[in-house]
Amino acid sequence: MLDALFRPRSVAIVGASNNPLSIGHIVMQNLLDHDFKGPIYPVNPKSPYIKSFKAYASVSEIPGEVDLVNISIKNTIVPYVLEDCGKKGVKFAIVHTAGFKEVGEEGLALEKQIVEIAHKYGMRIYGPNSQGIQNSDPEVSVYANFTFVPMSPGNISIVAQSGGVGETLKLHLYNIGKGIRMYSSFGNEADVSMNEIIDYYGQDEETKVIMVHIETLKDPAGFLEVASRVTPKKPILALKTGRTSEGAVAVASHTGSLMEQDTLTDAIFEKSGVLRFHSQEDMIDAAIGFSNQPVPKGDKVVIVTNTGGPAIIAVDEAMSAGLKLAKLSPKTKKILSELVFKEAIISNPVDVVATAGPEQYGGTVEALLDDPNIDSVLLVFVTAPFVDCEGIARKLGELGKTSKKPIVCQVMTIEKWENVIRLIRDGGVPVYDFAETAARTLSAMTEYGKVSARKAPTYKKYKSDKKKAKSIVKKYKGKGKFIPQDDVFDLLSCYGIPAVKTVRITKESELKNAAKRIGFPCVLKVDAETIVHKSDAGGVALNLKSEASLLTAFKKMAKKFQKDKPAFILQEYMKGGKEVIVGIMGNEGLAPTMMFGLGGVFVETMKDVMFRLAPLSSESAYDMIESIKGYPVLKGVRGEKSVDIDKLAEILIRLSQLGSDLAEIGEMDINPILAFEKGKGAVVVDARIKIV
Repeated sequence: MLDALFRPRSVAIVGASNNPLSIGHIVMQNLLDHDFKGPIYPVNPKSPYIKSFKAYASVSEIPGEVDLVNISIKNTIVPYVLEDCGKKGVKFAIVHTAGFKEVGEEGLALEKQIVEIAHKYGMRIYGPNSQGIQNSDPEVSVYANFTFVPMSPGNISIVAQSGGVGETLKLHLYNIGKGIRMYSSFGNEADVSMNEIIDYYGQDEETKVIMVHIETLKDPAGFLEVASRVTPKKPILALKTGRTSEGAVAVASHTGSLMEQDTLTDAIFEKSGVLRFHSQEDMIDAAIGFSNQPVPKGDKVVIVTNTGGPAIIAVDEAMSAGLKLAKLSPKTKKILSELVFKEAIISNPVDVVATAGPEQYGGTVEALLDDPNIDSVLLVFVTAPFVDCEGIARKLGELGKTSKKPIVCQVMTIEKWENVIRLIRDGGVPVYDFAETAARTLSAMTEYGKVSARKAPTYKKYKSDKKKAKSIVKKYKGKGKFIPQDDVFDLLSCYGIPAVKTVRITKESELKNAAKRIGFPCVLKVDAETIVHKSDAGGVALNLKSEASLLTAFKKMAKKFQKDKPAFILQEYMKGGKEVIVGIMGNEGLAPTMMFGLGGVFVETMKDVMFRLAPLSSESAYDMIESIKGYPVLKGVRGEKSVDIDKLAEILIRLSQLGSDLAEIGEMDINPILAFEKGKGAVVVDARIKIV
């Protein structure tokens, strides 16, 4: 529990100083300026008083109990101060001081030391190299932070890995008159973690929306668990930076090569219901919408405007963001026809024309809010000098206070009518400079509406021979190599994954018996660790109809790949079907990432793939299939019949189970799977598995 950090009853400042340019001075000043409700104890052995407060030579000399200590002194002295804090019974120490793991091995050793000291006394470390925390709750009003943006009450809580990004988020909110609930920039995350902070925010009733800035996920599994618990109650908006700076991992599979730097992050966010943003501006704009407006119950939006062009831009952006234009009910159309001027357009977007006053513009919005066909409202409003703009704004503000549907607004105006914006915002309606911004905000809110309405996922567990699968994997564990094809297909069979009949051979004399087992026509493939793309290398011979053609193909491949010392695979030849690919990429400390897409030789050219985190629910399996661009090809186009989608989903779930059970799988490609007509199933034709 982090109450003593975010709701301390008393705060000490080690490094407090009368020097206005010192961190200790700034922390103390921020506590005073924001009227911290508990006692403040400056600690400085060289000064008897700091800002008229009695200073103490050490924490242990403070007469009262101390919940929280802010430390801003030389890094090598921090361990001694923490020993003193521990003996005093301090609960949390915010270490602002830098010079720990961010500077190298020596700093890392020092960081481990301070955590060990803290834990010895049951104390927690926040940081080091951290900015601090804030809590605007009037009962606490703690600004234990050395930054400068004034704090005022609000319902947006922020946790930022970068203090600079965090300060940018706060500053923008402050500049438009928005407060925050809680704030945290945790630095090196040596002890108190980002996951704990998000969990704490999630339990805070006054936090309505959480903004998170992430550079690296230190504990992805922990983040997934915490975020999955929080998002059904309140939205988490995430900005993940450093998308192009991570080193690429060497891979030898389609799945690995198609995973981009941040694919795993996207998969974690999708599974946990976190909304991802790629700019600070978009995330802030969405947070403002969430902070005051209800969540849409659906994706049908109506646009109301008194100027044409920007409304068309709003339509374009809304449609591209996944929203749908609502169809007005006959009742609403009748009300509007009697309300607006005859020049008005009663459709969607609704153009009330520039001469519309409070009765026409406000009355239109009121009628639309009552329409059951409408889930959200986007307003485009220009302050025409020939109408009562403040009257319109006052009416919109009144509607915003009572509406159970979200309203967002673009206002085009100048300083002369700045009161218009204030009146609208006072009603809780967010105001943006551009229609595109308003549309993107509504799209994010609508997406969260889907997240919060998610039903509990359905997980199906198929029978498997896990013991046999483990024994196969054990033979190759630690070698970091792709395993022979016969073991690949045996592994798939352990989980009931359908595959073509397959026989592995190593020499020419085995061809005849193998062909009898497989039958003609058949397929011959080379099988070697060094040959990644068999088709490209000439290592596949299809539709061999006789012993003679099989022997010719074998001799040709044996000669061509002699240096690779290969084995060979003989398989039955399958006709028809659509080719798809399924892949698995292992994740350390986390379930593997699954991939699905159109398969065959075009997979890396088209890159039409979808990723999800295992284990897959039934809903996730179907969503993966339906989310690729090529889904209409699978579903059937131009008179073609649909493939067996149900069987593909089952195979995905079975492979998810296999990947979750066998953490030793580093990479897996199943390419292609041939998917046949509905009711006729699907079958694995080729597969590669790397054991680490």
